[in-house]
Amino acid sequence: MLEWLFFLLPVAALSGWMMARRHYKRRYRPQDSAFSPEYFKGLNYLLNEQPDKAIDVFIGLLEVNSETVETHLALANLFRRRGETDRAIRIHQNLIARPTLSGQQRVQALVELGLDYMSAGVLDRAEQLFLELLQQSPPPSEAPRQLLRIYQQEKKWQQAIDMAKLIPADTKLNTDALIAQFYCELAEPLSKQDRQQAMTLLRQAYQYDPSCVRASLLEGKMLINAGHSRKAIKVLQQIEQQNHYYLSEALPLLQRCYEQSGQSAQFRGWLQQLLERHPQLTSARLLLTRLLQKQQGNQAAQQFLYRQLYQHPSVEGLHQLIQLGEDNHQVLIPLIKEVTTALIHKGDRYTCKNCGFSGRTMHWQCPGCSNWATIRPVEIHLSALEKLLEPSR
Repeated sequence: MLEWLFFLLPVAALSGWMMARRHYKRRYRPQDSAFSPEYFKGLNYLLNEQPDKAIDVFIGLLEVNSETVETHLALANLFRRRGETDRAIRIHQNLIARPTLSGQQRVQALVELGLDYMSAGVLDRAEQLFLELLQQSPPPSEAPRQLLRIYQQEKKWQQAIDMAKLIPADTKLNTDALIAQFYCELAEPLSKQDRQQAMTLLRQAYQYDPSCVRASLLEGKMLINAGHSRKAIKVLQQIEQQNHYYLSEALPLLQRCYEQSGQSAQFRGWLQQLLERHPQLTSARLLLTRLLQKQQGNQAAQQFLYRQLYQHPSVEGLHQLIQLGEDNHQVLIPLIKEVTTALIHKGDRYTCKNCGFSGRTMHWQCPGCSNWATIRPVEIHLSALEKLLEPSR
């Protein structure tokens, strides 16, 4: 019996091990892969820089497994970001052709296809697609946004207004300020042809953005041309409350209004008060200097500007001070004047606060970042001389 017992012990151990192994396999056997071998074949093509073959494989997989829709959308977006919009369009078109797509997946694919057309510059197809998406209930939020982009590029301002009104107000996009700019775009060409209609459009601009400086400048110019100088003064002076950075654009118009209405002395007093409120406003300081020169002579203007430059130095102020005293120091003054003239010519008058674009012409829509009302007039202060003196690249 003892010999049999020693013989059965290893048999029992082996039997227990085999049963445990069978149970483990049954419990922890690998699940069938959700991806067919063709899927990995397509990935291999993609890694080997054979995107055309990869696309064919992935599109073929759609007929077998529609659960890979998100993967295909991601792949198409990758192609679009790389500039290969034709491949992205092909994937999205094949997705849309799938009858088994859910409604949400179909809308998502249509939106992505519209973005493909936008990226490819085929704006008419993109417009038609997004207009169709607007008929959905509810429409995807991307549809009015992209149509807004299209209508801005095509300068269809009324359609752009309609789309901006459809974008929810709680988004980061300030649609009210945009709509005001679009109304100004509509009003500007009418300012000399149909002033009444132009004024109606400007009132719409004020309704959406009471701080729209562009509307005030347009209205002021129209009032000046119509001979209503006093009304124009009131409109142009409100720019100080709207955005005082743009006062330099209004000052020449205000000077014209005050002179036409015979109020030059009042204008001088207003400029002095303006400088007390905004001491960094170099354009107002220079204009006041020219008025003093005209009314009291070079010496009075020179003394005023000399005192001002000690507190608020600027290249433009230094340049004007040199001009006022250019009859003195016949050798030194022309040389310094030549330097300041070069600095003023090299410096940019307008800069975008959003992207840093700079230039010598006022743009209400920045050519760099396409944002509206982000370009402001700038003064060339002496602290900026080091940058201006750097050689151009």
